[in-house]
Amino acid sequence: MTPHPLVVLTPVKNEAWILERFLAVTSRIADLIVIADQGSTDGSRDICRRFAKVHLIDNPSPSYDEAARQRLLLHAARERVPGVKVLLALDADEIVAADAPGSPGWKAMLEAAPGTVLCFEKPDLWQGTDLCLRFEMPWPLGYVDDGAEHFARRVHSIRLPTPEGSPRLHVQDVKILHYALARHDHLAAKSRFYSVQENLHGTNPVYRRRARYSRDHDWRSHGRLEPAPREWFDRWVESGVDLHAIPREDFYWQDFEVLRLFGRHGTRRFWLDDIWSFDWEACRRYALGQRLPGIPAGPITGPPRPVRLAGSLLDLLHKAWWRARR
Repeated sequence: MTPHPLVVLTPVKNEAWILERFLAVTSRIADLIVIADQGSTDGSRDICRRFAKVHLIDNPSPSYDEAARQRLLLHAARERVPGVKVLLALDADEIVAADAPGSPGWKAMLEAAPGTVLCFEKPDLWQGTDLCLRFEMPWPLGYVDDGAEHFARRVHSIRLPTPEGSPRLHVQDVKILHYALARHDHLAAKSRFYSVQENLHGTNPVYRRRARYSRDHDWRSHGRLEPAPREWFDRWVESGVDLHAIPREDFYWQDFEVLRLFGRHGTRRFWLDDIWSFDWEACRRYALGQRLPGIPAGPITGPPRPVRLAGSLLDLLHKAWWRARR
């Protein structure tokens, strides 16, 4: 059977820290990489232009909207590659493990029937690349395209169509390496950003936001901490791709976006979000020093002590409720 073409769909906003290695690896395995860039200012677009397989499109949305960007990527892929194809939806910090191509699961994925949802284990690299968190439940990250409609959500959406009753293939020998936990300070910035976004869009009540995006969230409780097998990296590293360097920054673009939202909506709206252990004032001064647009000119006013105590009480009540349910 002739393998289906492989098209990778990736949203990008200021991913220069990892985008080069993502594209260097993905260009070796994909027939086409569709990237929807949402106004990157860190050189991400220039990196994309260096790779022949990349089809770069603009995501013009001024706000965070996963549903819109997923439909944008899906439409572009279907326009560029009509007919049956394997769609793989990966973020820039998710890299196909080096031992995946050529495996039996890889072959089965490329020959699966149209309408098949493809699921993969996505280990989280832990504070570098020596350790990882392993999970029992696979993620639906691929789809053998049959033109099905995609029903998406604005925040934390499944990335591709998953029609009711569609067959599922767990591609067990293909791992997707996730770098989100490789640098915890960036993960904390993402959590603050998501909490603020869910506040604005009303997609989760405050007690759930505080539980999901808590600064004290124990990520290790979700999986098994194990050594990361070297075969996940070796082939790519031997070909010249550096998968082990983890660059860090003083502040991240998600922090600057939250500052801009403070400027538009004020801080009071976000006082009950668990985001106030972070030094927003230091971040604001840094952003002004970098002459970033849209940063508030005046100091950031955080919640008074009674409001912070109310947030802590809300956490305790939610934990007690959760234990009672279990």
